[in-house]
Amino acid sequence: MSLDAIKTDALEWCSEDRSVIPRIPLLAYGFFLLWKIIFSPELFTPFDFLNLGIHELGHVVCMPFGEWIGIAGGSAAQIFAPLFGVRQFLRQRDYFAAAFALGWLGESLGNLSVYIGDAIKQELPLANLFGGDPIHDWDYLLTSMNRLAHTATYAKRVQALGFISALAFVWIGTWLLWKIIEARRSQN
Repeated sequence: MSLDAIKTDALEWCSEDRSVIPRIPLLAYGFFLLWKIIFSPELFTPFDFLNLGIHELGHVVCMPFGEWIGIAGGSAAQIFAPLFGVRQFLRQRDYFAAAFALGWLGESLGNLSVYIGDAIKQELPLANLFGGDPIHDWDYLLTSMNRLAHTATYAKRVQALGFISALAFVWIGTWLLWKIIEARRSQN
């Protein structure tokens, strides 16, 4: 489906007697995410419990494919879960939910940027599902690629991607709510 087709369908979706009220708090959360990603990405929110669970599940699912993939699988799952949400919500024609999933991706990337940025200092507490000494994923991954010295650069890039994703949610969400309001006005 092309972007023009999605936009046309989204406009039709907005005219199908949608309510703005339950979506306003979610959009407000998007503005909070923009602030969080820029000024306090280490701030833990309730959605981060979901991100942490998905991250750890990614390790478990990817473990059979070897140590490196098993370790990278946590961060990969943390990125792919919200992207899968975007895809599924688009298939269901819930455009606001698809946009919100972009906000979720932004929050997840913001958290991931903190984890990547911690690779050298290793000050963050680590989840330890299997006992023994926990491995800091990004220390392991960047060291194995001889890129540990570039930790801060990678963290900033991932943080920027998180901001762009959250900004996309706020922009698209605001546009959708405005179009819902316009559709309501034209029906009256």
